[in-house]
Amino acid sequence: MIMNRLPLFTMLAMFLIFSQAQSPYIKQLDPSEFRDIVLRDKGSLLDVRTPSEFTNGHIENAGQLNYYASDFKKRLLMLPKNQPVYLYCNTGYRSQRAAEILAQNGYKEVYNLEHGIMAWNLNSLPVVVEPNARPDTENKMEPDEFFAFIHTHSLTFVDYYAPWCGPCRQMMPVIELLQTEYKNKINIIKVNADASSKLVKEQKISGVPYFVLYKNGEIIYSHSGLLTREKLVEILESNINL
Repeated sequence: MIMNRLPLFTMLAMFLIFSQAQSPYIKQLDPSEFRDIVLRDKGSLLDVRTPSEFTNGHIENAGQLNYYASDFKKRLLMLPKNQPVYLYCNTGYRSQRAAEILAQNGYKEVYNLEHGIMAWNLNSLPVVVEPNARPDTENKMEPDEFFAFIHTHSLTFVDYYAPWCGPCRQMMPVIELLQTEYKNKINIIKVNADASSKLVKEQKISGVPYFVLYKNGEIIYSHSGLLTREKLVEILESNINL
């Protein structure tokens, strides 16, 4: 009898978890929808990125509240509940977490920019760059420089990352170790997505980490998200002698 009840209990638990994850008070909007609703309706437009990310390019009239700040939740819940809240970050991850906090605390109208300002930029929508902006130039790659590189090297493995990205930082030691191990076999390069905005837009990249393997300038493998070291080695080894 107990064994017969287990599947039903498991299904019920999964349903409850899914229901909570898909809050009816959180709406996912693409860049065009987000722009239109922000322009049309009154509410709180909030950028939950770091101050440096904000100054280097944000949506006009957005407030800024650092998701990583120790008092983030306390300050977030100071927003009025009787108005819509519009949230965005770089990729949509941090703003989605912020949206969940609001929904769990009684906010009924919460809007999240799906894929964040990276998608906004891909759609050539306007941003405001502050006078005190200090653009990140580490591992910056311009499109012409990038395409010249991948076409003059037989094999190139590219790690698109961003300094603020937790999974990217998690992958960094692995990538750096592989750069050493495969130094004379394959070119492994890191491209800072924040610093290389023109290239990212041209490549239509909407999230990081993003990995691409090129052979003579042609894509032969791509993956969005975390990869294990074992999987990376498998990918590299299987293409070295092709």
